[in-house]
Amino acid sequence: MTVGASRSIGDLPGPPALPLLGNLHQLRQDRMHLTLEEWCRRYGPIFRVKAGRDPMVVIGDAEAINEVLRDRPQGYRRPDRLREVFKDMTSPAFAEEEFRPGVFVAEGDHWKRQRRLVVTALNTNHLHRYFGVVQTATERLHRRLRAAAREGRTLRISHELTSFTVDVTTALAFGQDLNTLEHGDGELQRHIQRVFRMTARRFFTPVSYWKWVRLPEDRALDRSLEEMYRAIDEFIERGKARLAARPELLDSPENLLDALLAAQAADDSIGDQEVVYNVTTLLLAGEDTTAHTLGWTVWLLASRPDVQRRLSAEAARVFGGEPLATAYETTEQLGYAEAVLRESMRLKSVVPLMGLEPIGDEVIRGTRVPAGTQLLLLLRHAGHGSDPRSEEFHPERWLEDSEETRAPRSLGFGAGPRFCPGRNLAFLEAKAVLAMIACNFELELADSTAAVREQFGFTMVPRGLRVRLRERA
Repeated sequence: MTVGASRSIGDLPGPPALPLLGNLHQLRQDRMHLTLEEWCRRYGPIFRVKAGRDPMVVIGDAEAINEVLRDRPQGYRRPDRLREVFKDMTSPAFAEEEFRPGVFVAEGDHWKRQRRLVVTALNTNHLHRYFGVVQTATERLHRRLRAAAREGRTLRISHELTSFTVDVTTALAFGQDLNTLEHGDGELQRHIQRVFRMTARRFFTPVSYWKWVRLPEDRALDRSLEEMYRAIDEFIERGKARLAARPELLDSPENLLDALLAAQAADDSIGDQEVVYNVTTLLLAGEDTTAHTLGWTVWLLASRPDVQRRLSAEAARVFGGEPLATAYETTEQLGYAEAVLRESMRLKSVVPLMGLEPIGDEVIRGTRVPAGTQLLLLLRHAGHGSDPRSEEFHPERWLEDSEETRAPRSLGFGAGPRFCPGRNLAFLEAKAVLAMIACNFELELADSTAAVREQFGFTMVPRGLRVRLRERA
């Protein structure tokens, strides 16, 4: 990194800390990102906090963050704490095996192997085949939103969007149509949501208490893990039987599980653990991030009728009289919709911060950072920049190239070799839904949502969001 370091972590500015506790009493999990962003404005682009007795370095500078992200996996890795949390939630089927996590947690050569596996399963050629799943779920969502508009109901739009992403994710992961949009939340969805919520809670809990004491929520988590892995095992057995009956799926997989099993069939060194945990990663990450990105986008649009009108005009032109996209190629023509999503992700990133640690001693912005030091990267803060105009919701900045309006750096999908492999799938889903909503409805916030707030777990949720829809003529 930077040469000529002249200071240690102890020389960095930062908030006053208490003995033993450090700054833990000031870092509530649900608003941790807001506290850290406020401290970044007060103490500068690199500062220190203390988690108990251990120092942590917080970075809010876009250039420094990008250097760190580009230096993965050789120079930096995810915190050991994250690996520990996932290892404690492993499937009983692999309890006696060496822990081999999926691409999200894996590091080093194991990560490179996982990365190739997942990127192959999610490449754009497969996205063409997956579009039918997105279209079916979008049609169902359209019907639900139209019914709410005609009945004059206010809508918890985040719930509808989560059901949409659950349906898409489970169909693409396993080829199973849960149809929670029309049938309501299923047991699997509730188990997935509990696993996601408890993973975040355990990661941000300083002491791994569950190794010694099982609280009621930990016992509930055990039951959810058991049910989730049981369902995944059943899906995998069906997938193997399907490939045996239809060998052509080895070359033309219809879902992510097909693609992973096809790769396993071609390379017998790929174990069942790698298949199970990569499918689990898609289930946990694919549902939450896309749904909340769409939720924040709806929130931003509700106060901007001008942006809604431009979105609607683009969608009506591209859809050619249909209420939604009917072909994969159609979604590629939704340039303004993508600009709106990118601007929403910059302002309301559902992943506002990321934890990493250096593998060896590093120097960041003139500061010596020893190996193993916990880093917190303020991804959302870095995307805002210092120009006051960067705080404005201005989707056109992604379509223009003037110095005044050029888009600040956005890190919603990460950067460097470990950028999110599900990026293309996320944009496919989000553009299809956003354009459908804009084409068919006008949005406004319900009176009760004056105080929609940011709630942070692993992702940033628009808590309290309710909207009212009116059908467009």
